[in-house]
Amino acid sequence: MTIEFAEFDAHAPISNDTIAAFEATAPDGAAEMWRTWGAGGIGDDGFVRVVDPQRAADMLEGVIPLPDGAITMFVTGMADVIAWAQGAFIFYKLRGGTIHVIPENVTLEGLTRLLQDGSTLDALFERAPYREAAGRDGIPAHEDCYGYVPLLALGGSPASSNLQIMGAYEHMAIIMQLAGTPEVVGYLYDPA
Repeated sequence: MTIEFAEFDAHAPISNDTIAAFEATAPDGAAEMWRTWGAGGIGDDGFVRVVDPQRAADMLEGVIPLPDGAITMFVTGMADVIAWAQGAFIFYKLRGGTIHVIPENVTLEGLTRLLQDGSTLDALFERAPYREAAGRDGIPAHEDCYGYVPLLALGGSPASSNLQIMGAYEHMAIIMQLAGTPEVVGYLYDPA
């Protein structure tokens, strides 16, 4: 299986040791994606980023309630996480305090197509505030993100004018400390 990106802004290669450590439990095509593309931003706006799974595991250990054996595959420019666990992709929309399961029949190849589709990013991943902020302040660095100040869970407004660039992993930790564990709400979209 070949994972293709129409546009990709490479940040760093992913080491062979890391790929070997995650390959057996990762979704089909992940090892090839990591070897070919490394870590970096997808598309023209870098909203979705392929992450180094070991770096993400190190940074998120004890921060987000990931299932045992979960592999962080992608992070958004709004500090959301897409992980692979127990045969399905899980979308942690930390800014909203929710967890969504991506239907089990979605492969990595299918997911990467969705993550390159502007209408899907806008409708399902609520990308619009990010694009507005990026148009104003630029695309955040690979391990940075836009975060609401104040946090939505603390009464902040979801207006793009309330977004500021900050460290993504640090922002995730702050969200978890101040807003608590996200709630499982179901599928990201109707799998029927």
